[in-house]
Amino acid sequence: MIKHWSRLDFGALAIYLLVVIGGPIAILASIADSFAPFIQHFGWFLFLLVISISTWVLLLTMYYIFLTIFGFGRARRDYPLAAPRSRFLVLIPAHNEEAVLGATLANLKQIDYPRALYRIVVISDQSTDETAAIARQFGAQVIDTNRRLFRRVGVGKPAALQYGLDTLANTGQLRAADYVLVLDADNFADPSILRELNSQFLAKPYTAIQAYLDSKNDDRLLSLGYAMSYWTMNRFFQLSKYRLGLDNSIGGTGFAVNVDWLVAHDGFQSRSLTEDLEMEIRIVESGGSVGWNHWMRIYDEKPEHLRASMIQRYRWSRGHWYTAFHNVGPLLAHFFKSGDVRYLDQINYLFSMRQNIQYLLALIFALGWGISWVVPQGGAYPMWLADVERSYFVPMTLINWAILLEGFLPMIAGYWYDAPIGWLSCPRRWWRSIGSR
Repeated sequence: MIKHWSRLDFGALAIYLLVVIGGPIAILASIADSFAPFIQHFGWFLFLLVISISTWVLLLTMYYIFLTIFGFGRARRDYPLAAPRSRFLVLIPAHNEEAVLGATLANLKQIDYPRALYRIVVISDQSTDETAAIARQFGAQVIDTNRRLFRRVGVGKPAALQYGLDTLANTGQLRAADYVLVLDADNFADPSILRELNSQFLAKPYTAIQAYLDSKNDDRLLSLGYAMSYWTMNRFFQLSKYRLGLDNSIGGTGFAVNVDWLVAHDGFQSRSLTEDLEMEIRIVESGGSVGWNHWMRIYDEKPEHLRASMIQRYRWSRGHWYTAFHNVGPLLAHFFKSGDVRYLDQINYLFSMRQNIQYLLALIFALGWGISWVVPQGGAYPMWLADVERSYFVPMTLINWAILLEGFLPMIAGYWYDAPIGWLSCPRRWWRSIGSR
């Protein structure tokens, strides 16, 4: 990897490490003597408990910082392009998607792969519009859940996928394929997607491969923010883990799964609202592996309005925590039994939202500290609580927000490497996004 680095890569990495490592250490050293009020009011036991949790959070944050190092440098394909051999089922679950499905199917007609080796199947999931009719117009096979030929297991997208899987298994079409590729109804895909997946699966025995997730709509402020976060995660999380041989994350769309694994492990059945995360954990627990493909892209439509974004984030958060608490035990058991660090890495990812909670708590207590400055001595605000806030929560706020700001450094680098627009056009793009609100 390092042999492909430029001087600019090394310079950016040096500055990044200096700020990332030096910042929190300097802040922590400057406030280490100020914890006395916390100990005085709450005792050593609670102090040690809180500081242990905080240290754990910071160490895991440093782990993510370590991961980002392996995202620098040009991404080079590490497998040979092979002749088409693998057979694919492209499944598109769609609920009342008549507005976008036609464009998606038109885009998929450009796929550069022998037509005899793949089949496009639209799963019209309880649709009341023209979704099924549009799919048939474009020559796609249609599975309509309204016919109720099989028992619907679960809700939402995973239920639709499982219904489609049951139908295809019943007709013999499932076993006629090697892999199932899942796309959303509004996705576009690079024409080379199946050639790349075929080559990577033949070169490396992955159970599933996640494609690079890009954005279709980065022309508004909110959707551009989503796009930039994806560019960052794709390079400094997904690509980094791929280079280290760790399991990658399944992103809900643009991923391909081995048919044999689906048949042996209950397909797309899911107990949570985050079926992608749950499938990722199931694959790892079963001894499989999840790979990453950085050399072809799926273009996904990101939320453009705050309400839609909040609903999506709320749904994802609920499902994420559910999956985390229900799988931490089995993953720990697998780790102690095998010693494989991949299980610890999955636990770390499952609890990656821990930092958000600490940010929120630290911010609340920092606001309380600010209130203590304006409330007169002896007023309604307890001064002992103000002392505790000044001694612990404010310093931790400073450290957490320093780390949060440092997160913008890989975001900038991710934009630089992978954004589909020029680096110098960044300010103009942001300005247009603000103006389009």
